Amino acid sequence: MRRISTVLFDLGNTLFHFDHAFAAAVITRHGRAVSAADVATAEYHGKRAIDAQMRARRTGTDATRHQPYVEAILDGLGVPPAAWPHIAAELRDENTRNSLWRVVHADTPAVLAALRQRGFRLGVVSNADGRVPAALAERGLAQHFSAIIDSHIVGVEKPDPRIFHLALDACGATPAEAMFVGDIYEIDVIGARNAGLTPLLIDPLGLYEAVDCERIDGLGRLLELLPDRARSDDECSTRRRRDAERSE
Repeated sequence: MRRISTVLFDLGNTLFHFDHAFAAAVITRHGRAVSAADVATAEYHGKRAIDAQMRARRTGTDATRHQPYVEAILDGLGVPPAAWPHIAAELRDENTRNSLWRVVHADTPAVLAALRQRGFRLGVVSNADGRVPAALAERGLAQHFSAIIDSHIVGVEKPDPRIFHLALDACGATPAEAMFVGDIYEIDVIGARNAGLTPLLIDPLGLYEAVDCERIDGLGRLLELLPDRARSDDECSTRRRRDAERSE
């Protein structure tokens, strides 16, 4: 991790999280009593459905993957298929009105501020619908980022390497010195890796089994992985000086 100078983030379920409580209330209203925690667990079914779709090389966009994602969650919760269209429609309407990926964890602003204070450049790369810059600004988080890349605005989506490179160019960074943090393996991990970045998978419940990348359960773990860059540089300089003195 010592070479990392730039950290890029996905938005959904990385910086802004799915509103499990709202989804649970909608599902319960349609006859299947579930909790927010139940929805959080079942959301992994949605992620696995996207991974399977991507591995099968089926065409699609972030928008067309939304319904299969929701249906996989409902299936995982044991919701009768007859109720799926009604629940999906209600969730879709709410997402259009006010994105369902809208819950910001309490530690997120502090983690972003700490990373900047440690000398890291930050950016966002999101498959979205054009609302990412405004959403970050509304929550007072836009100030932390040197690049905010919304796929709807730039016309290219993850896992295409080009969208990562747009963010790197804006941050003045190379792929080798950048990390990407996201929550869906085939889109975020594979996309970042193919673009030359170091991937890191957000796996809050530890249910993403058998993946070939490092995982963390929340953004706070970044502060353990990424030490202060200035201090690290000083320590490296000290070690090099000592090594040089020993060799003389």
